[in-house]
Amino acid sequence: MDRLFHAAADGSRKIDVDPSEMSERRGDGWVWLDVLDPTDDDIDRLCREFDLDRLTRADLGDEAQFPKVDDLDSHIVVVTHGLANDDTQVRTVEIDLVLGPNWLLTVHDEPLLAVDHVFERSCHRRFELEGPDHLMARIIEFSGERFLPLLDGLDQRILDLEDQAIEGDPTILADVQVLRREVSTLRRVLGPQRSALLMAARLDELGPRAQRELSDALDHHTRLIESLDAAHGLLATVLDTYRAAAAEQMNEVMKVLTVFSAIVLPLSLIAGIYGMNFANMPELENPAAYFIVLAAMAVVALGLYLYFVRRGFIGGPKLSTLTRGTSRVGRGMASMAVLPVRAVGTVVRSPSGSNGDDEE
Repeated sequence: MDRLFHAAADGSRKIDVDPSEMSERRGDGWVWLDVLDPTDDDIDRLCREFDLDRLTRADLGDEAQFPKVDDLDSHIVVVTHGLANDDTQVRTVEIDLVLGPNWLLTVHDEPLLAVDHVFERSCHRRFELEGPDHLMARIIEFSGERFLPLLDGLDQRILDLEDQAIEGDPTILADVQVLRREVSTLRRVLGPQRSALLMAARLDELGPRAQRELSDALDHHTRLIESLDAAHGLLATVLDTYRAAAAEQMNEVMKVLTVFSAIVLPLSLIAGIYGMNFANMPELENPAAYFIVLAAMAVVALGLYLYFVRRGFIGGPKLSTLTRGTSRVGRGMASMAVLPVRAVGTVVRSPSGSNGDDEE
C-alpha cells in the first residue's frame, strides 16, 4: 500500500494524494512516499521512479539489515528499526528511509505507529516541517520515542520480579528468561542504530533543524541503551536473589528435618532399650512405669527443643518475611540522606585546645 504526502512551494500541505501524481507533484515543492510491504516489482518501480542505484535496490529488498547510513551522490539511505505493533512479544521492524533533494521515500514491511503518527500530523500547520530532511529526522525521532515507554514498564517489572525472588517464587525463571531475551534483542538493534544516528546527525546535506531532531533521537537512544545495560545487570541480580531465597528455603527444610531427627533419636533409644524384654529392667513391675517412661521422653524432647531454640538452630527470621508488609525490599541509602552535613574547610581543634592543621 502506497500513500503520498505533498508539501507545495506555497506552504500548503496535502495527504492521501494519488501516488500516480507523484511525478508532477515533485515539480511543485516536495513529496513523501510511504510504501508498506512492497513486492519485488514495487521496489523495481521505485528504483526507476527515483533513479536509485543497485546498492539502494539491495537495501530496500533485503529482509533484515542492521541500522546504517549511506551518503550517496544523489540521495541518502538511512536504515533504522522501529518498535513493532505486537502485544505478544517485543520485536523491531526495519524502516528504510531514502532522502533525495525534493523527496523522501520510506519502506517498511509492517504498519508502524511512529510512521502513522507522523503521516497523520504532517498536514497540520502546528507540525513543523522545513523539508524532506526535517521530515526524515522527525520520523526517526518518533520511532525512538516509541521505545521509551518500555523503560518504565521494564523497571516496574524488574521491581515485581525482585519481590517474587525474595519469596522464592519459581515462576520468575521463565519471566526473567523472556525479559533477558527481549533486552538482548533491543540492545542488539539500538546499539548500531545509535552509531548510525550519530553519523546521520553529522551529514552536511541535512539542515540545522534536521540535525537537531537527530540529536534528540540520539539522546533517546543513549538513554535506552544505558537503561537496557542496567536492566541486564538487574535481571542477573534477580536470578541470584532467587537462588539465594531458594537455598534459604531448602536450608530451612533441612534444618527442620535435622532438628526433628535429633529430637526423635533419643526417644527411639529409650523405646528401644525398654523393648529388649530383659527380666531385671528398672520399673518393669511398677504399674506407672509406662507413664514414667513417656514423661521422661517428653522431658528429653522438650529439653532438646529448648536447647536448639537457644542456640538459634530453629525459630530464626526468614528471608521471605523480612520485608512482608513493607513497600521496599530492604534498607537502602535513604537514612543517609538525613545525616548532618560537615562543612568543607572546618578547623580541627586538638584536645589540648591548640589549633591543629586545617582540614581541607
